[in-house]
Amino acid sequence: MRIFWGRCYEHRGAPPYWPWVQAIRSYVQQASAEQLISEIGRGAAVIADVVPEIHDKITDLKASPALQPEAARFRLFNSISTFLKNVSQSQPLMLVLDDLHWADQSSLRLLEFLARELGDSRFLLVGCYRDTELSRQHTLADTLARLSREPVFSRQVLRGLGQDELGQLIEATTGVQLSQELTGTLYAHTEGNPFFMTEVIRLLSESGKLTAEHIGTPEGVRVPASVREVIGQRLNRLSDLCNQVLTTASIIGREFEFKLLSNLIEDITEDRVLEAVEEALASRIIEEPSGTIDRYQFSHALIQETLAQEISTTRRVRLHARIADALEGLYGDEAEAHAAELAHHYNEAQASTGYTKLVRYSLLAGDQALASHAWGEAITHFERGLVARSIALSGTETASDAEGAAPERHSGAASAFGCCRYFKPRL
Repeated sequence: MRIFWGRCYEHRGAPPYWPWVQAIRSYVQQASAEQLISEIGRGAAVIADVVPEIHDKITDLKASPALQPEAARFRLFNSISTFLKNVSQSQPLMLVLDDLHWADQSSLRLLEFLARELGDSRFLLVGCYRDTELSRQHTLADTLARLSREPVFSRQVLRGLGQDELGQLIEATTGVQLSQELTGTLYAHTEGNPFFMTEVIRLLSESGKLTAEHIGTPEGVRVPASVREVIGQRLNRLSDLCNQVLTTASIIGREFEFKLLSNLIEDITEDRVLEAVEEALASRIIEEPSGTIDRYQFSHALIQETLAQEISTTRRVRLHARIADALEGLYGDEAEAHAAELAHHYNEAQASTGYTKLVRYSLLAGDQALASHAWGEAITHFERGLVARSIALSGTETASDAEGAAPERHSGAASAFGCCRYFKPRL
């Protein structure tokens, strides 16, 4: 069985269909050109609009004919469905989409479509999410309700581990066999949550409290009351420089690139920043995704969230401004291709950067979302851009600045926004 992964991005800067793009891109990069041409069929050009890496393998693609919005999105979904069916014919295929509670609306619509279309194929789709993130109004909650009506859908709720399993976990990871009393104390604090358990065990092991002289009585071990306290204590064991670097990285997002991070850390050499990153790697606060260079991610979202929440609003806004400007400089001539990411950071930083670039990248991101039939995201980007443009025109920024942020290619943004509004009830 071939297994491919996609992870939803926590912030709003990711392109539409991001988890699908990651999973399909992984397959495209591994497949030969001949194999890809055979499996992707006539939908190559359509899927390439969302997964540009297809052009690297199939270089003579012609643009697909223009269709009405609903028909265009159906064509995209059907092309992906056909592609995945073809891939699964030679060998069973599994796609894992992680952190679905952060999924964009278009990704969830594609998930629903495939659930109806792929039931008779050798294809397994696994979606993971934190149910604690879902409210009744959450978009994923609506998706799950619709999926539950499909015969191929099955929901597996992962419960916490039991006390005996906690004891086995401790013995397997540390080689220490604890008393039932101490195991019960640890279980009462972690409530069976595997992540909580792992963090508590690691903290106690690192502090030397799982050795023979400390495990005799439960009273001798002080277990943090919450995972945030556990994370805080782990972070406190790192150097001041490492904490400074990690705090800055947390505003970039769960994933970050070293070059960007290094540019954001003032008055510290690149070698010192790398030392801090390696310290965090050794402590397993961050990790290197397989197959990447100079790219890192926090080992758990709660670690990144803990760090980000410790920053004052003023500092957070200024960091977003610096991140936005740094990303724009790093991307150079390709900045427009990253419009959604730049719009996110400029939106978070608008109090210190003004509205000109927020307008520009929001409208660009709206165009890109519209081209991918991601109408919900297009509404968000266009609305944000047009509101910011209105504020800029009526505020301190000059009319020429605001108009300059909206090139001629965006002259139809308002009508496109109206089109999105028309389709919004159907999303």
